[in-house]
Amino acid sequence: MLHVILLNCALELVPRELASKKEVQRHANKRGKKSRELLLDQTHHGRAMAKMHDGLHRGRPDIVFHSLMTLLESPLCKGGLLTVHLHLQDNRVIEINPEVRLPRNYDRFIGLIEQLLIKGRVPLEGKPLLEVTEMALSELISTLTEESGSLSLLAVEGGQRTTIDALGTMIPKDSSIPVVVGIGAFPYGDFPDTTKRLFKTHLELDKEIMMAWHVCGEILWTYSLKVGVISQRYNEAV
Repeated sequence: MLHVILLNCALELVPRELASKKEVQRHANKRGKKSRELLLDQTHHGRAMAKMHDGLHRGRPDIVFHSLMTLLESPLCKGGLLTVHLHLQDNRVIEINPEVRLPRNYDRFIGLIEQLLIKGRVPLEGKPLLEVTEMALSELISTLTEESGSLSLLAVEGGQRTTIDALGTMIPKDSSIPVVVGIGAFPYGDFPDTTKRLFKTHLELDKEIMMAWHVCGEILWTYSLKVGVISQRYNEAV
């Protein structure tokens, strides 16, 4: 099973210190919402974020959107061999039901995530498809890697230089063995040392920094090829 954690996601509601800023207010009025009900987004709130603490690291929900579209629409996910979690910058974790079908339209996705961060879960009743939990990242990784032989990998600049072929040799052919991969979902900066220490192996997959959804794609392709997910799905259909 492949477990992908999108780390330090630049995904949050507008913080209190920016709620009264003019460009935030204009955007809220345009959306018909209160300022604190909007997702922080550099596209709309970039000027207000200029003097914000760690502003370059925040306000990029599009990174999560593109990454989730890559992950959740994959044969691996549809074959029941993928889980996805979102680790927020306040250290909470969003659990994603692999059966969820997220909106493919970005504006509708934004509305859904705003609802999730305000209410804590989607839908409000019944089995949650998306849920915000107080689980710490360390607890999540410990839970996912508690089985013997599990593998934890962090895609990070400055890690061990690794080709796709080399990555393939690391991944076990047995899909019952957990493989946990951490991928940054923020625009600039590095992971905190506390996050890095949670992953046993650090990998650099290209000489240049890659977009999160490209890293997701390479991980998906390599893992799917190693465990034979496409052949398995065709055989199940016969």
